Amino acid sequence: MARYAKILSTGMYLPQKRETNEETGKRIGFDDLDGWLRPRTGITLRHLSALNESTSDMAAEASKQALANAHLKPEDLDLLILATDTPDFVSPPTSALIQHKVGAKNAGCFDVNAACSDVPIALSIASNQIMTDPSIKYAVVTGSYGMTKWLNWNDKWLAPIFSDGAGAVILSASDEPGFITSKTIADGSYWDCYGIYVGTAYPITLQMVQENKHHLRFHESGHRYPADVNLARWPQLIKDTTEKAGFKLEDLDMVLMTQVNLNTIKDVMNILKLPLTKTHWIMDKYGYNGSACVIFALRDALEQKKIKKGDLLCICASGVGYVMSAVIFRWI
Repeated sequence: MARYAKILSTGMYLPQKRETNEETGKRIGFDDLDGWLRPRTGITLRHLSALNESTSDMAAEASKQALANAHLKPEDLDLLILATDTPDFVSPPTSALIQHKVGAKNAGCFDVNAACSDVPIALSIASNQIMTDPSIKYAVVTGSYGMTKWLNWNDKWLAPIFSDGAGAVILSASDEPGFITSKTIADGSYWDCYGIYVGTAYPITLQMVQENKHHLRFHESGHRYPADVNLARWPQLIKDTTEKAGFKLEDLDMVLMTQVNLNTIKDVMNILKLPLTKTHWIMDKYGYNGSACVIFALRDALEQKKIKKGDLLCICASGVGYVMSAVIFRWI
């Protein structure tokens, strides 16, 4: 008998501290931040993790909620995958800390870092592990984002975009297809646009810290993404992934995209010739939460009953580098 994988439940965690555009603008000296940011992106607020609150802390809380929603115990988990580019440490893997904090003593674990495109990739990996390894019955994928710890708040154009939080998805073995397929594309020639340039290629120094070069920043090369980098590539990626799954675009019931720019989401749906009722956005409620944002969008759409049994779902995300990924699920 064929073995499949499906999404069983979701969970989420948001830091307690919350700032509106008006509050952040006042704090950083950006007059009318709301008037600049809201029309361009749809972002109205952000959540800021506390000084003693890490990526693993947020991921553990989201995972515990997802476990409770699935009526599972931590020891039921066989696999734990963290999707993030804001780990607690370079090494050891942050997934190990989450495994310990959740109490998932029977779960193997590892990190996936494809910047903000890593959740669809992690969902595909977890699904394939469940489908091909009979010893894996339950897996958790958590997208956790602590980017505000890496921001230079003197950068008034870049810093206000970001928000912290974590989302988690429990996947389980199934006797009918939930996960169907995925596709990932990349163009590494854009590596030097923006990022956190600290590592073996950029060993951290006192001068680097003094110049704020250990923060998220635009690279000194001056290389920039085209303004329409997502708009130009998401429609084809969604189309290709849907066709790979054996469906047509009009068969899609819900398309969830990286929650960084509402205007781009609307424009992509227009290019795909799909109504806005077939997408969902949450940046006006939670800000831009990087790796976590597509899980937030999924959870919020479920709570609003915009996804029902039998629906065909596409999750599409992109991250710097660039890497973009999409995954197709049947909601069962």
